[in-house]
Amino acid sequence: MTAIACASIVCPVGYTPASAAAAMRAGIPVFEELPYRDRGGQSIRGARVDGVPPEAHGRTRLATLARLAVEQIDARFAAMLPWGEMPFLLCGRDAGMPGARINGILSGLTVAGGKPLAGPRTFQVAHGQISAFVAIEQARKLLGERDVEACLVMAIDSLIDARALSWLDNRMRLKTSKITDGLIPGEAACILVVSKRPIVEGSLRLRGLGLAVETATASNEDPFRADGLSAALKAALGEAGVQLHEVAFRLSDVGGESYSFEELVLAQMRNTRKTRPAQPVWHAADCMGDCGSAAGLIQFAWAEQAFKRGYAPGELAALHGSSMAFGGRAAAVVSA
Repeated sequence: MTAIACASIVCPVGYTPASAAAAMRAGIPVFEELPYRDRGGQSIRGARVDGVPPEAHGRTRLATLARLAVEQIDARFAAMLPWGEMPFLLCGRDAGMPGARINGILSGLTVAGGKPLAGPRTFQVAHGQISAFVAIEQARKLLGERDVEACLVMAIDSLIDARALSWLDNRMRLKTSKITDGLIPGEAACILVVSKRPIVEGSLRLRGLGLAVETATASNEDPFRADGLSAALKAALGEAGVQLHEVAFRLSDVGGESYSFEELVLAQMRNTRKTRPAQPVWHAADCMGDCGSAAGLIQFAWAEQAFKRGYAPGELAALHGSSMAFGGRAAAVVSA
């Protein structure tokens, strides 16, 4: 089996998995005016991490998020892991997305006891919103090696970046004073442990995972049928050996664009073979906006807390990831 546990999360609504999940469950938004303006000269609203100074920009902002995430790792959890020896997969934004890069920002970061966060086997996964799913798939392959018992997956991203905001605004994908069908920028850092067996009580079990590519993106005029997300979801369900109607609830990285909501519904319709009562869909972006490449790991962290604390509406959850501008699509099925 493949077990997944959240070691740390730092996001606009919480600095621990429990507090962040509680805020998302309660639907508490933390949006505020950012020190950036849109093309119309109006302030852009977003969700930022309070622990990051407002004057921090670019790589400094990402490095601060990374440091905060490492500082929040539970000491008892940290004592169970061979830091510096595990393969380390670092998730970042798509190569075509402008903004600061994560190269080198982990240098010098250590966990409890002075052990290095990342060891010599460090890999970068630059697939934006689906980076978490791609990294977990790579981690599963690494776990097939005899000497690898666990892998670390970390995602750091911030859309509170002048270059990223300008890029989104110019493509009319940013929610502004004149465009309501757009996303709200956010930021977060999250660390998961992917292992052959559960390390802590309440870990998730990965039942199935699927990856695909969508040719009809938010940037072209191709006919949109949600082929990519439908295929990814079908693959994840197939590996798990379940049907969509058996899934109790779903989580998504949808950040506010109607295109994303339509895709989610189409993927559901194309994979549903039997009717069932209402199937709730949870959106972390309702509280903290679009957190880029960290959005996928946040879904896993929230699902883990839901099962652990007994408010999950059933035994199975489906997670969804969509890189709207670049075509990557992913889905996963998990259980307690």
